[in-house]
Amino acid sequence: KKVVRLSGLLLGILLLAVFLAACAPSAPEEEQITIEMWFGRQEFVPHDQFERFHAENPNVRVEWDVIPLEQAHTDFLRNHAAGAAPDTVQIFHEFTATMVAQGALLDISEYVRAWQQEDPEDFADIYDIAFDLTSYEGGIYGVNVHSGPFFMGYRKDLLEQAGLDEPQTWEELLEALRVLQSDVLSGDQYAFSQPGGAHHPPFWLNSIYMSMGGEFTDTGLPIIDSEAGIALIEFYQTLAREGLQDPEAPSWASGDFRGAFIGGRAAFFPEAINVFAVAQRDLEYGTEWEVMVQPPRRGAEAASRINAFGWPFMVNSDTEHPEEVMAVLRYVFDPEIVIDVAKDYQPANRASVMTSDAYLAAHPYFPILQASFAEQVPYPTHLRSPERSDILNDMKREAQENPNRSAAEIAAQYQQQLNALDN
Repeated sequence: KKVVRLSGLLLGILLLAVFLAACAPSAPEEEQITIEMWFGRQEFVPHDQFERFHAENPNVRVEWDVIPLEQAHTDFLRNHAAGAAPDTVQIFHEFTATMVAQGALLDISEYVRAWQQEDPEDFADIYDIAFDLTSYEGGIYGVNVHSGPFFMGYRKDLLEQAGLDEPQTWEELLEALRVLQSDVLSGDQYAFSQPGGAHHPPFWLNSIYMSMGGEFTDTGLPIIDSEAGIALIEFYQTLAREGLQDPEAPSWASGDFRGAFIGGRAAFFPEAINVFAVAQRDLEYGTEWEVMVQPPRRGAEAASRINAFGWPFMVNSDTEHPEEVMAVLRYVFDPEIVIDVAKDYQPANRASVMTSDAYLAAHPYFPILQASFAEQVPYPTHLRSPERSDILNDMKREAQENPNRSAAEIAAQYQQQLNALDN
């Protein structure tokens, strides 16, 4: 009987334990987090569309959309005012000041420092421009995964035919253009190809200005009534006055001037790496054409800088999940992920990616540009960036329509308009 009573007691205890376990609250499931992300071009989306990220972070889901860069910042600001903006958005970097001024972006400096402390080896692989381009008034507001500084492509075969070496200054480049135009080119061929100002922001203009040693005010306005600014205006005037560019060039869009070079109707064109990739499909690299860094002005070599234009991912000031957003941005910047976008579209600001065998196989000209690419300097942001662009485009048009007017007068006229943007 004692054994029976003991067995019954044990059975009762067991049943009670089962009952209590069933009644106890279950452990809470891990919170499911959704990160909303806007890309500025389909080509920037990781090829795996976050498959590996989702596998490694089962509680985080990335929902992404493509909002064209041309409208991304305005759409973001409108949605931000309504409390419906994505956690991160890709923009033209020149709008950073406007977005910060409106309180729409989060200063991620503490998360960038944490990244550097957690993985110093990975962080050291990143070019400075990844954060220099997204910095404003002491804060860091995003990650510039990709940027596209402008270099120069030229017809190597035509220079050799003319007995010319690669120009080392803008003055030498102008002399080369004159020789090519008079001695080698004919028909609808012209020495220099560039876009007009009616269709695009003045990216190409600013790249030449910075290579000539052009400087900016603390607010981000170019100082064009300077030696560099006047030299820039004189360069455009010379192209028009001496017939070194197609007469239709002032009205060209980007496709027109790129097509002129690739189609054999131009000897030089200022461009970025993604367009060089297109050029090599039709022209034999190393034989028919070559690349170079945009040269300095004679006597201003120390002031010459490599321009940087970028499409950074900026972080919403209202995001509820900044750490998860940073995890997403680190993922799109992961060497194994970003290499595909870099090869096929825009270069990545990582040394290991840009010097990899895979990248160099796709872009054999990059070793010539590598040192300069690592030293990119941002084209400054400004609170009234669209108006700044309009003024610079108007200045260029004036220079080309009136090539005999005093360049100093043109510089003074448009500097006054630029300065008014700060009033």
